[in-house]
Amino acid sequence: MEPLDLEARPPRSPREQLLGLYFLPRTIDKIRGELPGGKLGGYLVAESTMTTYLLHKIGVPLDELRAVVARAAKEDEVVEWLRGRIDPAVAEQVNAKLAASSIADAPPERQALIRERHPVLAERPEIVNAFEMLEADDARLAANR
Repeated sequence: MEPLDLEARPPRSPREQLLGLYFLPRTIDKIRGELPGGKLGGYLVAESTMTTYLLHKIGVPLDELRAVVARAAKEDEVVEWLRGRIDPAVAEQVNAKLAASSIADAPPERQALIRERHPVLAERPEIVNAFEMLEADDARLAANR
C-alpha cells in the first residue's frame, strides 16, 4: 500500500468501519503513515491507545498488522488477511465499548496521559467522548496546516 501523509490529511474517522469494526480503517491509515515515505504528523500507533485496545480485543498483533499493511498492494489484501483472523461476533461488543469510551471513565493517571496526548481537550472541555475528542483533534490539526 502507498504510504500516507497524515500531515496533509487526517486518517479516516474513528467512526468509520471495516469488517464491522469502528476504528479499524483509522488504524490502517496510521500504520500507512509509518511506512517509508509516510508521515504520521501528530498521530500515534503506540501502547495505551484505542488502536492497541482494538487490536488486543480482536486478537490481531500490531506488528503482524504492520507487516501485512507494508507488503499489501491494496487495502483489499489487508481486509482479506483480517477477515481470516477476526471473529465477527466480537465486533458488536468492541464497537459498543469504543463508541461509549469516555475520558472520565479512565483512571486518573490515564486521564493525564489522554490530556497530554490530546491538547484539544483544554480548548474544548465539553468533549467527553473519545470519538468526539479524536474528531476534534483531526479538525485542529487540519486547521493548523
